[in-house]
Amino acid sequence: MTASHQPALRNEDGLTLIELLIGLVVGMVVTLAAFALLEFTTNDVSRITARTHATQVARIQVEKLMLQLHSACVAVTINPILLGSNATELKFISESSPLNANKEPVSSLNSVHLHKIIYTPPSGKVEGLLTEQSWPSLSSLNSNKEFLFAEGEKPTERRLLKGVTRTINAEGKEEPVFQYYRYYRESDTKPLFGQLYPTTYVPSTTVEAERIAKVTVGFTVTPEGAEGHFAKGDRAFAIEDSAVLRLSPSSEAASSPNQPCAQ
Repeated sequence: MTASHQPALRNEDGLTLIELLIGLVVGMVVTLAAFALLEFTTNDVSRITARTHATQVARIQVEKLMLQLHSACVAVTINPILLGSNATELKFISESSPLNANKEPVSSLNSVHLHKIIYTPPSGKVEGLLTEQSWPSLSSLNSNKEFLFAEGEKPTERRLLKGVTRTINAEGKEEPVFQYYRYYRESDTKPLFGQLYPTTYVPSTTVEAERIAKVTVGFTVTPEGAEGHFAKGDRAFAIEDSAVLRLSPSSEAASSPNQPCAQ
């Protein structure tokens, strides 16, 4: 009889328990790394999208405000900036165009409104706001060459922007949201006629308000809901624009007062 031969088991392929555990651990590490990368990419895309959206909305609102200010010279005898304007409130009159059936502005400008742009600083979890109040004129120019507005009645209100804060300058100080400028006068040190006074000029009297010939609007904005902790490692963005309230270029002659809205 021939002796039977049994197959050798030592040559069979297979995984030990330790090898299996190592493979599972490596797979889990790779999976977690992939999910972490996916989460980081998703958050980064969301951040960039929110920042872009906030930038676009803020620029559109500032552009609309600049258009209103550029339409503030409704007549040569009318002063656009009114008493009560300060670093956080801008009070002015402006003439807007009515819309036709296609919601397009027509050439006739016959709708004069009083506007008040108000900055409300953030408080606790409430974000900073930029809002607008407006009142239509009650009639055309009166005998005193001024418009009358029903300020005692409820105004038309709308929210312009949310997530607004004051801009911090290079010295670490907060800049005013609204800044006002007049032209140099003879009483100024080294008067530079025809040029705008380079420092902030807040009108405290009616006479001072009547001399305002330039308004600057500047603030910092973040996406809504992200104020104070927006974009770790990133920073919010500042927006600034100005409107010069003149119907003709200023004069360098000392005898010219260079009043706003002068021809």
